[in-house]
Formats: sequence, structure tokens, C-alpha cells
Amino acid sequence: MGSGIDKQGWEGLWTVIQGSFAISRHVDFFRWLQDEVCEFLPHDVLVAVWGDFAKGRLSYDVASNIPEIHTQHITSGCDVDPLMRDLYKRWRAGGEKWYVLDDFKSSVPDLQANSCITALGQMRSLLVHGILDRRGSDDCLYVFLDKDVLIKAQPSVMEILVPQIDAVLRRVECLAPVVQAEAGPGRAEDGISDREHEIMNWVRHGKTNHEIGMILSISPNTVKNHLKRIFQKMEVSSRAQAAAKYSVLARTNMEVPR
Repeated sequence: MGSGIDKQGWEGLWTVIQGSFAISRHVDFFRWLQDEVCEFLPHDVLVAVWGDFAKGRLSYDVASNIPEIHTQHITSGCDVDPLMRDLYKRWRAGGEKWYVLDDFKSSVPDLQANSCITALGQMRSLLVHGILDRRGSDDCLYVFLDKDVLIKAQPSVMEILVPQIDAVLRRVECLAPVVQAEAGPGRAEDGISDREHEIMNWVRHGKTNHEIGMILSISPNTVKNHLKRIFQKMEVSSRAQAAAKYSVLARTNMEVPR
């Protein structure tokens, strides 16, 4: 076929594409990346960036198995926009062809240090590709990072997988940053900690334990243990009861995160 992929490889790639059609939640997207896409494009982290790279504020979504790199971390004050604009400029200057940087620290010099840059700087290599928004101004950049190996991919695989990843991400809800609630009247009296308020905020919005763990950078089991304590405090026995009771609390207490 002249592409470096044999018949079995093409069949496997088609299976990956078929698996993407059923994705509707962020947690399913993460599992699809780690279980299926990684067979063709090994990586530890995917940072998706979109917006007007020349003028506007950029938005982010992250699928990561590295605890130090996650959506909440990047969207909570760490300025990685200069880095992403630099990677975007390289992609455009290269004729919008995907490229690999095999030494992150030396390839992207002179960046102002912050915790996000430090965490990303621990990665061994990164692969960059993008999708132009020719009908608007929200171009998308996809940055794949791996902490151990040099990322390699077949050109034909990249041209098929990245548009598919782009299509899937446009269907699933973005993992928005958590709004931290300040202590105030009524907060101490309800007996629920700030962390438990964060968790219940996402529970009432239909997030699973796995998704909440990804958002807050904690394990699903930790979320489960928090929920057990919340159920005891709220005197409920189910997730649905807790969400209903918490929604009433949210409506009557303007300092509960919405």
C-alpha cells in the first residue's frame, strides 16, 4: 500500500476509528486514547489547545496519565499560552505538517518557568499537529507528549487519527476548571469540606468518579471515599439522593460552587 502499514495494521486502525463513534463522555475519550490510539501513536499526555493563536485567549483540554499534568493544573493560573503559540507558529511555518521535538528543554528555550512548564519539561519528546478552522478563528493544536520514548508515527496514521481525535473532542464536554469556593457564612455549618464541595459540584453535574478524579487530579478510589463521608454527613444513602440534596443547598447558599 506504500504507506508503511500492512493489512493487519489498516484493520486495526479501522477498529480504532469505529471505537471513536460511540464516545460521548470525556472519560470514554481518555480510555479510547490510552487503550486504542496508543497502539498507533504511543503517548502519555495529549494537550488539546484551541482558539485564536494570534490574538485571543486559548482554551485547553488535557488527557493525561501523568499526575502532574492535567486540565485543572493548566487552566488554574499556569501560563502555557506562549509555549503553545510557539508550537503553533512552528506548525504553520512548516506547511502545517506534523513534527516531533525529541528534546523538549533544548527545543523550546527561554520560556518563563512555572509549574506547568516544569512538568511539561520532564517529557522526553512531543509530537505536534493541528487542524485549521477555515470558517472561523478557532484553530486547534494537538500536542502529544511522552516521558520515556521518542514519539514515532506513520504519516498516514497521523493524517487519519488527528482529524478523528478532533471530531471526537468536539462531541465531548470539556473538562472545565473547578471554581474554588471561598469560606464564608453557612460553609462551616454544613459540615462539608471544600474538597467535598468540589466533588459534589461535579456529582450533581453527572460526572463519574473516574471523571471527577481526572478533573481534580485524584484517584477514583479517593473520590469514592470522599463520597462515603459526604453520604454520612448529608444522611443519604445514594448518589442520586446526595445530588438532589446538594442542589437544594447550592440554590440556598450562593457561596457553593456552581
